[in-house]
Amino acid sequence: MTSDDFYRLLPALPAFESAINVDDHADLPDDWWVVVADVVDSTRAIAAGDYKQVNTVGVACIAAVVNVDRTVAVPYLFGGDGAMLAVPGRLKKAAASALRGAQRLAAQSFGLDLRAGMVRTSALRSQGHWVRLAKVALSQQVSLPVFSGRGWEDAERQLKTGACEAFERIHASDEPAQADFSGFECRWQHVPSVRGHKLALIVAATSTDAVVNQATYRRVLAVLQERVGDTEQHHPLRVDQLNLTFRSGLLANESKVHTSGQGWLARWRYILRLYGLNLAGTWLFWRRAGDLADQWGRYRADLMRQTDYRKFDGALRTVLDVSVEEEVLLRDWLESERRAGNLVYGMHCSSEALITCLVEAYDGQHMHFVDGSDGGYALAARQLKAQFAARQPTA
Repeated sequence: MTSDDFYRLLPALPAFESAINVDDHADLPDDWWVVVADVVDSTRAIAAGDYKQVNTVGVACIAAVVNVDRTVAVPYLFGGDGAMLAVPGRLKKAAASALRGAQRLAAQSFGLDLRAGMVRTSALRSQGHWVRLAKVALSQQVSLPVFSGRGWEDAERQLKTGACEAFERIHASDEPAQADFSGFECRWQHVPSVRGHKLALIVAATSTDAVVNQATYRRVLAVLQERVGDTEQHHPLRVDQLNLTFRSGLLANESKVHTSGQGWLARWRYILRLYGLNLAGTWLFWRRAGDLADQWGRYRADLMRQTDYRKFDGALRTVLDVSVEEEVLLRDWLESERRAGNLVYGMHCSSEALITCLVEAYDGQHMHFVDGSDGGYALAARQLKAQFAARQPTA
């Protein structure tokens, strides 16, 4: 096995609950690089009502790096306003070029500033940080990566502070800058809440003992099931609510990604093409009979399974469909755990869920990224950081 094969050959865990046990995670090879990217001042875009554009740039980063070499399985995590990935050393230069392309896309097509950089795993490990990961089987075709160890968190800190010589910041003005955004799609309507809220939730256990933290996360998952219901009840998406959009404003996000630098005429031609595709898809969904209609029906069911609505990167992140009463009960329990010193958390309630997609093949290999509208994960993360800061001793 070469280093390139590390993630592809990593055995998949059978269920998300298994991912909390970090003893089952594997060390990222020393010659791999941790890649981080995020949108600067995403709160400004949120205030302007442009959070979907922020999501678009985050997923475009993932597409650009994944497309560097499709023969190599690349683990990635979507954070709402950015992304975290890992690539083998052989792909380091090409990944940097792809990220510069994503930075130029963010600036030219969306008016957003995307910062990005990378650090070698061995450098993080020499600083005393673990860099570990596993993957969870979502279906026979798709797995969800899960991360553990302070190395991932420290790489993100280094991106924002530049506090480590080993960290290599990526600048859009450098060359080369070649990005392939194949597979990026953004064609679904926003999904309204069924029970009251789409709740973006981030929970971080705070003990210095990894065993205690694992017990905390297991307790959080148990409380979610007890107070919010099982996966079928609290999943933020519903098959019967997955409808293709005909809003030009939403379709423009995908169009801008695939026609960046080509002018307004190319952009509108692309949007018109999307109208045609979505019209055909809507007819097939409505028809519900015939081989092609059955295939599209299965696609929506696969989409439900192949989402990242629950993920773990040393913190538990999820988007849930909850009632107002359930949200209050959950908040009260989390607050009691925070006061006990067991965890910190961030929550943000939205009326809708956003879906952004990465599609390699409609008959299996497709991944879907879910966030809450109006700020979602980005605003939940801001609350989480405030609670972390409040724990720090004052000088």
